Amino acid sequence: MKRIQVALVFTALATLAVVPALAQRAKPSADAFPDGPGKEVLLAKCFQCHGPNMWMAQRQERRAWESTLYRMVGRGALWTEDEIRAMADYLGTNYGRKTP
Repeated sequence: MKRIQVALVFTALATLAVVPALAQRAKPSADAFPDGPGKEVLLAKCFQCHGPNMWMAQRQERRAWESTLYRMVGRGALWTEDEIRAMADYLGTNYGRKTP
Protein backbone atom coordinates (compact mmCIF):
# COMPACT_ATOMS: atom_id res chain seq x y z
CA MET A 1 0.00 0.00 0.00
CA LYS A 2 2.86 2.36 0.85
CA ARG A 3 4.40 1.84 -2.62
CA ILE A 4 1.16 2.86 -4.26
CA GLN A 5 1.01 6.05 -2.20
CA VAL A 6 4.61 6.91 -3.08
CA ALA A 7 3.91 6.24 -6.75
CA LEU A 8 0.84 8.48 -6.67
CA VAL A 9 2.76 11.30 -4.99
CA PHE A 10 5.58 10.97 -7.51
CA THR A 11 3.10 11.03 -10.42
CA ALA A 12 1.38 14.10 -9.03
CA LEU A 13 4.69 15.95 -8.61
CA ALA A 14 5.82 15.00 -12.11
CA THR A 15 2.52 16.25 -13.53
CA LEU A 16 2.87 19.56 -11.69
CA ALA A 17 6.34 19.99 -13.15
CA VAL A 18 5.20 19.34 -16.74
CA VAL A 19 2.03 21.45 -16.85
CA PRO A 20 3.77 24.86 -16.61
CA ALA A 21 6.21 23.85 -19.33
CA LEU A 22 3.33 22.97 -21.64
CA ALA A 23 1.54 26.21 -20.84
CA GLN A 24 4.65 28.22 -21.72
CA ARG A 25 5.09 26.49 -25.08
CA ALA A 26 5.10 29.28 -27.63
CA LYS A 27 2.24 29.38 -30.06
CA PRO A 28 3.25 30.00 -33.65
CA SER A 29 2.87 33.56 -34.82
CA ALA A 30 -0.01 34.21 -37.18
CA ASP A 31 2.45 36.27 -39.26
CA ALA A 32 4.18 33.06 -40.35
CA PHE A 33 1.15 31.97 -42.38
CA PRO A 34 -0.18 33.45 -45.61
CA ASP A 35 -3.17 35.74 -45.18
CA GLY A 36 -6.44 34.58 -46.61
CA PRO A 37 -9.97 33.52 -45.79
CA GLY A 38 -9.97 30.71 -43.25
CA LYS A 39 -6.60 31.55 -41.70
CA GLU A 40 -7.99 32.73 -38.37
CA VAL A 41 -10.31 29.73 -38.09
CA LEU A 42 -7.42 27.38 -38.80
CA LEU A 43 -5.16 29.04 -36.23
CA ALA A 44 -7.90 29.02 -33.60
CA LYS A 45 -8.99 25.43 -34.16
CA CYS A 46 -5.96 23.42 -35.24
CA PHE A 47 -3.34 24.80 -32.85
CA GLN A 48 -5.27 23.31 -29.97
CA CYS A 49 -3.72 19.95 -30.90
CA HIS A 50 -1.25 20.46 -33.78
CA GLY A 51 1.84 22.48 -34.55
CA PRO A 52 2.35 24.24 -37.87
CA ASN A 53 4.61 21.55 -39.31
CA MET A 54 1.63 19.20 -39.49
CA TRP A 55 0.21 20.89 -42.57
CA MET A 56 3.34 22.54 -43.91
CA ALA A 57 4.88 19.12 -44.53
CA GLN A 58 1.66 17.43 -45.62
CA ARG A 59 0.64 18.80 -49.02
CA GLN A 60 -2.84 17.76 -50.12
CA GLU A 61 -5.53 18.95 -52.45
CA ARG A 62 -8.52 20.76 -50.97
CA ARG A 63 -10.78 17.67 -50.91
CA ALA A 64 -8.12 15.67 -49.08
CA TRP A 65 -7.78 18.46 -46.51
CA GLU A 66 -11.55 18.45 -46.04
CA SER A 67 -11.48 14.70 -45.52
CA THR A 68 -8.70 15.10 -42.95
CA LEU A 69 -10.71 17.76 -41.12
CA TYR A 70 -13.81 15.56 -41.01
CA ARG A 71 -11.62 12.76 -39.64
CA MET A 72 -10.66 15.16 -36.82
CA VAL A 73 -14.38 15.70 -36.15
CA GLY A 74 -14.67 11.94 -35.79
CA ARG A 75 -11.94 12.16 -33.15
CA GLY A 76 -13.76 14.82 -31.17
CA ALA A 77 -13.15 18.17 -32.89
CA LEU A 78 -16.16 20.46 -32.57
CA TRP A 79 -16.32 22.38 -35.84
CA THR A 80 -19.18 23.60 -37.98
CA GLU A 81 -19.44 22.75 -41.67
CA ASP A 82 -18.66 26.39 -42.47
CA GLU A 83 -15.48 26.25 -40.38
CA ILE A 84 -14.41 23.02 -42.07
CA ARG A 85 -15.09 24.52 -45.50
CA ALA A 86 -13.09 27.65 -44.65
CA MET A 87 -10.14 25.66 -43.28
CA ALA A 88 -10.14 23.23 -46.23
CA ASP A 89 -10.20 26.16 -48.68
CA TYR A 90 -7.33 27.86 -46.87
CA LEU A 91 -5.24 24.70 -46.62
CA GLY A 92 -5.92 23.71 -50.23
CA THR A 93 -4.92 27.15 -51.46
CA ASN A 94 -1.84 27.61 -49.30
CA TYR A 95 -0.73 24.06 -48.53
CA GLY A 96 -1.95 22.13 -51.54
CA ARG A 97 0.17 19.97 -53.77
CA LYS A 98 2.75 21.97 -55.65
CA THR A 99 2.62 21.60 -59.38
CA PRO A 100 5.94 21.14 -61.21
